[in-house]
Amino acid sequence: MHGIVRIYEFDKNDAEEIARFIRSEFVDMLKAHEGFVSYNWIDSGDGEGVSMAIWETKEEAEASTFLAGGFVHDRLKTQLPKPPRVIEGEV
Repeated sequence: MHGIVRIYEFDKNDAEEIARFIRSEFVDMLKAHEGFVSYNWIDSGDGEGVSMAIWETKEEAEASTFLAGGFVHDRLKTQLPKPPRVIEGEV
């Protein structure tokens, strides 16, 4: 299995809106793709959030990067203007 962690910085006043989009749209989008295992979002409460996704293979995990980037661009570019710091590797 392969995991990807993305660390985002944002205005803490946008935290609830970001979480709402993740819960209502993003997780379902990920679940529809082959190799999806799990996804979690952690909000520090201080303008930083961490997403953790697990995929069956490295290739499926890397493909999810395009999904995440597209989702952020289409739905959250105002709330998440900076690209995330990304850490990935075998789980």
